[in-house]
This record gives sequence, C-alpha cells and structure tokens, in this order.
Amino acid sequence: MSNTEDKSSQLPNPEDLPSEPVMAELSDTSGSESAPDELSEALREKDQFKRLAQRAQADLVNYRRRIETEQQSALIRNQQRIVLRFVDVIDQLTVALKSDSLDGVETGWLEGLNAIHKKFLSELSFEGFEKFDSLGEEFDPRKHEALLSSITADSAPNIVIAELRPGYTHNGEVVRPAQVEISVAEPDKSSG
Repeated sequence: MSNTEDKSSQLPNPEDLPSEPVMAELSDTSGSESAPDELSEALREKDQFKRLAQRAQADLVNYRRRIETEQQSALIRNQQRIVLRFVDVIDQLTVALKSDSLDGVETGWLEGLNAIHKKFLSELSFEGFEKFDSLGEEFDPRKHEALLSSITADSAPNIVIAELRPGYTHNGEVVRPAQVEISVAEPDKSSG
C-alpha cells in the first residue's frame, strides 16, 4: 500500500484545487463588465454613422438645390442675352419709324412697320421684359448710364433731361440701363 500512499501524496489535495463553478463565475463577471462597454461603444458608433448619413443626405439636398438654382440662373441669363439682341433691333426700328425720311413712304408700309414694332414690344412684355421711361426722373446709376450732361436752368441737378436709348427690365430687374443725358448745376461763378 505504500505505493498507493506514494501516489496519493503526489496528487494535489482536492481542497487546494479551485472549483470549476468559481472559474465560471469569474469569467462571467469579467465578460459582463466588457459587454456594457462593447454595447455602449456600438451605440456610439451607430450614432456617429447616423449623424454622418444625415450630413451626407443634407449635403446632397443642398447640392441638388444649388445645381437647380445655377441652372435656372444660366437659363435666365441666356434668355436675357438673346432678347437684348432683339431689343437693339427694336431700337433701330423705333428710330426708323420716327425718322423724317419716311415722308414719301406709303401709309400701308408705315402701318405695317408700326404693327411689327408693337408686336415685338408686346412679345417682350409677355416674356417679362419691359421698357422703362427715364425722362424727368432723378439719375440712378443702377438704371441709367449718363452719356451727356448739360447745364440747365429749367431743372434741378441730376435729373434725366433726354433719353438717348431706352432701358429695359426683366421681371423687375434692370437688364439694360437707359442711356441718358442729365442736368448739372451751374458752376459757382464766385469761386472762379
């Protein structure tokens, strides 16, 4: 029996060995501490991705809106550019109709030219283009381009006294300023 006693003395005492349930409990508590950390980290990441997706969607909406606005502006600029070329033709027709050299022209021709002139103006108006009158108004650099100035006793300074070329607006915005002559004050003779 001494052999068995020797063997049993070499074996560890069962009381000295840790029990398996204790190890399981220890591993469970360490796992439960990291699980909330992992969960909170996952929730933080989810919130970050959600904010990122919302920003990306807002950027896309803003980009689409900006592109739409730019396209609309380009369309309006092109429309204005084309119409202003026709406005020059209308101006020339206006000058021709007011000319003294039309005295020998048949009235039928003159009536036809006047009808064409009126039709051009009505079509411009339909598209939002309007000719504006400047005569007698105070000079406004946003609406007027002063080509000439004259000293007059009849009107106050900076008043439009002659319109050399009419101005046009498109939906209320000046697209071609009127070329005008303005009045200026007489120079002070006492300072000269």
